[in-house]
Amino acid sequence: MRKLYVFILLFACLFALNTSIAQNKSELIKANNYLAQKGEVYFSFNISSPSEILILTNIISIDNVKNNKVWAYANRKNFPKFLEQNIPFEVLPHPGDAVVDMWDNTKGIWQFDTYPTYSEYETMMQTFATNYPNICKLDTVAILPSGHKLLIIKITDNPGADENEPEFLYTGTMHGDETTGYVLFLRLINYLTTNYGTDSRVTNIVNNMEIWICPL
Repeated sequence: MRKLYVFILLFACLFALNTSIAQNKSELIKANNYLAQKGEVYFSFNISSPSEILILTNIISIDNVKNNKVWAYANRKNFPKFLEQNIPFEVLPHPGDAVVDMWDNTKGIWQFDTYPTYSEYETMMQTFATNYPNICKLDTVAILPSGHKLLIIKITDNPGADENEPEFLYTGTMHGDETTGYVLFLRLINYLTTNYGTDSRVTNIVNNMEIWICPL
């Protein structure tokens, strides 16, 4: 009877181990798919001690911690380092895939009271540079893995030159879930360009400064 009990216990342990390995393999496949498609993976895992965060925060990007559960992001470079910690994890749907339609098609994009789509945003930035070439210069800082451009616009009275003037950089959407600055900076660009030459304060600012604005 005792031998039978030991056999059953051993079988249960092996079954649990195989199940755990299969689950980890499945999660690893999901993680690799996200890394290949988006360049990063969003996942959760449990910790046994808060002190583990001190180590993990140097490896991955911690999104949230609640009790002993952690939500985090990792890119292609850092995810293998996380795997070296041998911590079981669960791959979660990427927050960037939860697209929310914030664009109201019944309103024009120049009313600045709705969120433009990326294509509309790119059109708006190009329109500023095209309509006001004497004070605007559009540049691309980088191209993201998604193919979207990190656009920045320079506003000054001589945008093609690097003059000895004070420089100000305004950047919106520093964090992906903080989108208020997105529309506000588009509105600021519009205000500066449309009022240049007619508003003395705006004209003075543009003539004596280099203003760099990156809305998104």
